[in-house]
Amino acid sequence: MATTHRYFRYFTISNQLLKAPFIKTYGSLILTIIALSIFTIFAIKPTIETILILQKTLNDQTEILSAINKKSQDLSLGSNNYKSLVSQGLTDKINTAVPYTPEVGELTNVLETVSKVPQASISAIQFQPFTINPPSELPSFELSEISFTLNVEGSYQSLLTLLNNLRNAPRLISIDNITFNKLEGSGLLLSVSGKALYLK
Repeated sequence: MATTHRYFRYFTISNQLLKAPFIKTYGSLILTIIALSIFTIFAIKPTIETILILQKTLNDQTEILSAINKKSQDLSLGSNNYKSLVSQGLTDKINTAVPYTPEVGELTNVLETVSKVPQASISAIQFQPFTINPPSELPSFELSEISFTLNVEGSYQSLLTLLNNLRNAPRLISIDNITFNKLEGSGLLLSVSGKALYLK
């Protein structure tokens, strides 16, 4: 009975609201606007999401394109720098400084050349044993070394000149030890232990 009473009460209130002048005048318009708003939201939402996804994709693609352009410019600059170095003969100097083979004969010539200073003479050039591997089609580009000892007799000033020549030699040489010994008279014996580097 209470449920029926509530139903009639709700029905009565609803009838009164529907008969209100404002609702009669604008009710259908309000319902239409609400319905259109709901349908518009559901219709536009996927489109907005698609637009946002496309915008993000476009931004990502723009960044990637910018990075590719920068890399292309860097490669072009590197290529121009390399061509400039080649034109200056720098690659030949590098190959001379660190050859792909031991080049013992060329190293001997370098040591003899740097030792040709006034009031100095070579007393000995000695190489430590080393292994020569057959050349491979694909070098490993690992640094290897030839150990040597150079003994030169001369005056103190001439031996200093020799050391300076050795430092500026076209072949890359690492000095391990330098020893001066006094000879009979006014001369000195310079003993230089070092390594000449090459790629294998």
